[in-house]
Amino acid sequence: ACVHCRRMNPADGVRVLAWPHGRVEVQRLGAMLGPLRFEAEGHEPFEPLQVAPWADEPGAQALPGILRRLRGEWPCVPFGRTDHPPGLPAGWSRLEADDDAGHGHGSNHDWHWLPADDALQLRLAIDYPPGSAVRRLERRIRARADAPALDIELHIEMRRAQRLPLALHPVLRLDAGRIELHVVHDGGGATYPVPCEPGLSRLAPDRRFEGLQAVPLAAQADQVDGSVDASRFPLPFDTEELLMLRGLRAPLEVRFIDRGWRFQLDWDRALLPDLMLWISQRGRQGWPWNGRHLGLGVEPVNGPFDLGRVAVPPAGHAAAADLGVELDPARPCVLRYSLAATPLRA
Repeated sequence: ACVHCRRMNPADGVRVLAWPHGRVEVQRLGAMLGPLRFEAEGHEPFEPLQVAPWADEPGAQALPGILRRLRGEWPCVPFGRTDHPPGLPAGWSRLEADDDAGHGHGSNHDWHWLPADDALQLRLAIDYPPGSAVRRLERRIRARADAPALDIELHIEMRRAQRLPLALHPVLRLDAGRIELHVVHDGGGATYPVPCEPGLSRLAPDRRFEGLQAVPLAAQADQVDGSVDASRFPLPFDTEELLMLRGLRAPLEVRFIDRGWRFQLDWDRALLPDLMLWISQRGRQGWPWNGRHLGLGVEPVNGPFDLGRVAVPPAGHAAAADLGVELDPARPCVLRYSLAATPLRA
């Protein structure tokens, strides 16, 4: 198998990086990475990341940039929604986002290609609008020559000092059979302060919990013990949820039991100490979701859920400890992380 990078179409909107242990597509829109395929001799190829099904459907071009070709993994600078969810509990104070680009300008616009250092790398960058505190992002994606793994760097350059909520946004497939999450953390967890999707979400809002094995449910006629094991998927019901784990102490390991692979996400936990889970198991019903989206966002974050641009939690709240990364134009921030896989059985 050769190592190569090539263009996918005349507009150069997508490039492919292939190496002996895998293949990945990267698009200019949002610098999104996916599909991603890992390979190991004697095992079926493994594709851990979701690709939303609507990219080529009529009307997709009218969607916001982040949704138009939603897929895989991408960085969010600054991270978070720009609207205000109704019904936030008492003590949450309101902020105003400085633009309407959900999850940041870079998640919604085309990046430009940069020359790669060698055949194992892809590089992209994007310049932010003149009024933004962020000046420029650069993304470097490198395949490990001897392993099914990608090493990624995000370089953040600032125009002025500012604390910003930051996150990475890997989204795993939930249509690949049984999945188990193995997370080592020492800060407990918290559910979203309001129902993620009113009338659909099943978790009890604004509640703390110790671990994913017992996340509290809202009152339901069919509930048995009042909690659900959110470390095993698919869940026994369809839903849309956000929850947060604090103080990660080790890489995230995800076992795809029926595919026979182990996926590992490792990152700089000094910069992004927490992990937000976005559970999208056929929960959203409107276009383009149409009750068919099956994705599990495993999102390293420094910020209160996805609310860091529009709200501040009260002191003492589980999400109040990490409100963003202090960024300085004199010291560009470099965030390093990796996506890797190994077969469960030799």
